[in-house]
Amino acid sequence: MTRHLSLAVLLASISVFGGTAEAADKSQPLTVKAPAFIGGGDVMVRMRVEPDPRARELTLEWMSDEDLSGGSHAITLNGEKAAATHQFAIKRMTPGQHSVVAILKLSDGTEIRRTTTVTMVGVGGMGTPGGASRAGAASR
Repeated sequence: MTRHLSLAVLLASISVFGGTAEAADKSQPLTVKAPAFIGGGDVMVRMRVEPDPRARELTLEWMSDEDLSGGSHAITLNGEKAAATHQFAIKRMTPGQHSVVAILKLSDGTEIRRTTTVTMVGVGGMGTPGGASRAGAASR
């Protein structure tokens, strides 16, 4: 093992508001699937947009409830010709609760939102006490 290798324990508590986190339902214009954990604090969010000629943009936003860090990613849609499934990896989420919001914007000004709350609990990850940052400081 290298000195920068750290053991990480990621536990997730996921709750979905305003929609389902299960398989896409044809009656729902936007669904968000429960995130898949890649490791190291990375989360893959999967979204499905039903074909609609009014679909113009899909925006994914995330924010930590603890330190208010976050970001966003926009995907341009070409109406009903756009891909139905989309995924985006959110990198290096810090331990704590994070709000993840998918927003579908239609050409008539309508916005459809789906919100998921992800709780990340990490032990020994980068930047946490006992993690790789401490091992690096001790080896100097």
